[in-house]
Amino acid sequence: MLTANIDHVKSVEEFYQEIRWQQEEAHGLHYCAMHDAIQKFMKDCRSYKELGTHQGASAAAAMLGEHKPKYMELIDIDHVKYRKTLQRLAEPYCKEHGIELVVREADSGGLGSMSSKAVDMLMIDSIHKRPHMEKELQIHGQMVTKYIVAHDTSRAQSSNLVELYECLVNFCIDNPSWKVEERGVENVGYTVLKRT
Repeated sequence: MLTANIDHVKSVEEFYQEIRWQQEEAHGLHYCAMHDAIQKFMKDCRSYKELGTHQGASAAAAMLGEHKPKYMELIDIDHVKYRKTLQRLAEPYCKEHGIELVVREADSGGLGSMSSKAVDMLMIDSIHKRPHMEKELQIHGQMVTKYIVAHDTSRAQSSNLVELYECLVNFCIDNPSWKVEERGVENVGYTVLKRT
């Protein structure tokens, strides 16, 4: 994934516009379609947890949507890229909009990333390997009340991404209270699971 050049931005809105433009310029149209899905399904949600923050593009999408969460938790093994730009913009933005923002450095497939707090939406965009996603779903899935959104689940020429989609389908088979609600198949794609 591209590491965008965004040091010059002055607001969360500007950060998001610039990073989305740079990512889609580098990776192709619809690369960021998952952000639209996050904003669409946030209408039913008050809390959001993200596994794999990188620079914070999807976190910014969640913050900026029409339906803002009241609680956001960002998990990554290393937040150095998030701290470089978005952190200084996100903290005052969240305070102004009444969003409790929690940022933690932890392995998203390890027990250190667990929370005692349930969330309405979990977004997964961390290590794109099926065994790692299986661990994430096992650790975090029971603490999600409404939606799980996963990036990079479609591109046919990458068997690894197709395996991630199959992992999500198997999670639904093993946990019948979950179903595939939406799947975007353009570019690297995304998948949305819904708790029924």
